[in-house]
Amino acid sequence: MMIPAAMLVLAQALTPAAQAFVDDATNRLIAGEDLAPDFPVRLQALDPDERLMVIVHLRRAGFLGDIVMPVDWVLSPPARPAPSAEPRR
Repeated sequence: MMIPAAMLVLAQALTPAAQAFVDDATNRLIAGEDLAPDFPVRLQALDPDERLMVIVHLRRAGFLGDIVMPVDWVLSPPARPAPSAEPRR
């Protein structure tokens, strides 16, 4: 009985970036704040499986009640940040 539960926990482990997003959202919820304005950009940087888990967390927390997220956007490959405009030294 414990092995399936342990496998489920391991399967749902979040990457540090996804966990940071969840932690930030939880802290904002406790403080009575909205999500950061750039949350779609931050979500898009996550892998699709991580993005979906974070979206589930946000919906359960009540943040995305009125927001529609198309399936193709949720399942799209992660968007990598644009290269910096500053020259490298």
